[in-house]
Amino acid sequence: MDEYACEPLNTVLNNCDIQVPVYLDQNVFSRLQEDDVARQDTLDLLRLMNSKGAIFAYSMIHVAECRDSEKPEIFVAAIEAISAYFLEESSVTDTKITLSPNRAGELILREPDILDEAGWIMEYLLKPIHFSTGWLGETETQELQDELIAGVVSFWNRFEKEIPNGKTFSDAGKSEMIKVVNTIPLQRLADEGRDSNQRFRKNLPQNYAQLDAVKADEVVEYLFSRLPENEQLPIKNTYPPEFWSKVEIRKEGDLASLAFLLFLMGLVRDSRVRNKERRRSEQHFRGQFRDCQHIEAAARCSIFITFDKGAARLAKAVYAYAGVKTEVFLLSVLKS
Repeated sequence: MDEYACEPLNTVLNNCDIQVPVYLDQNVFSRLQEDDVARQDTLDLLRLMNSKGAIFAYSMIHVAECRDSEKPEIFVAAIEAISAYFLEESSVTDTKITLSPNRAGELILREPDILDEAGWIMEYLLKPIHFSTGWLGETETQELQDELIAGVVSFWNRFEKEIPNGKTFSDAGKSEMIKVVNTIPLQRLADEGRDSNQRFRKNLPQNYAQLDAVKADEVVEYLFSRLPENEQLPIKNTYPPEFWSKVEIRKEGDLASLAFLLFLMGLVRDSRVRNKERRRSEQHFRGQFRDCQHIEAAARCSIFITFDKGAARLAKAVYAYAGVKTEVFLLSVLKS
């Protein structure tokens, strides 16, 4: 039988002083479902941490993922099983966080509204990035452009039904967004992305194991140094070392976008985003983007816990480079 444990367990527990906020990755809540073989072991571990002072947190990214699932009520039960608190959204320059109890059912089981649609359309617009990295298979430029426009039209048609005089706003918004989509140089992005990727790969070790061996607190600088010289300065200007430790210069989305950039640079690799079946490839690509959003949200807490080795590696690298004090722990499976 498999045994589930957090390694190193003693370190985690010793870091759990009174009222320590611990951000749980989505995959931890998945393990808390009734039919998961790891449920009881995971539950026991979390309850032990809770007895040491840990307060478990989830965010709006969790809510979106739970609402997208086939049975969102299962996640509500998982969240309630450990009395997890909702991490209220606030400015990234706010040094305090607000944790609210008993909100899982209210947030996850409510009827879909226009805000859900807006979140969906933002993820939908990841398609040009997915396309430019060459991971959308045989998709043609015009086909993708038509899909993007269809998504925009669908969103604004829904929007006009939600508010008074919505059609006026809808027509203007729809027109502007279609205009933006039509100006996206998809083919040029794909060509440049392919060429840039090929140049960058030549500067990386031929064996990815060598890249994986680079320490988390060194790997971001290492990857940036592998970029062509003309690309290094703009990247470092956007993401200067220790930028998160300087509260006054923090910007919403910077940690998530840095994490996503590192994913695109090959720091962690998920073969599923290259799946030949396009729908599943897009699903996993969006999932990777949400992983990066979790990494930013978790930076508001003292500890980030995940079952995902890639997410742990990515979070450690981002936090070390950006000056985030959040500790990362990987829940691992110990074979008996």
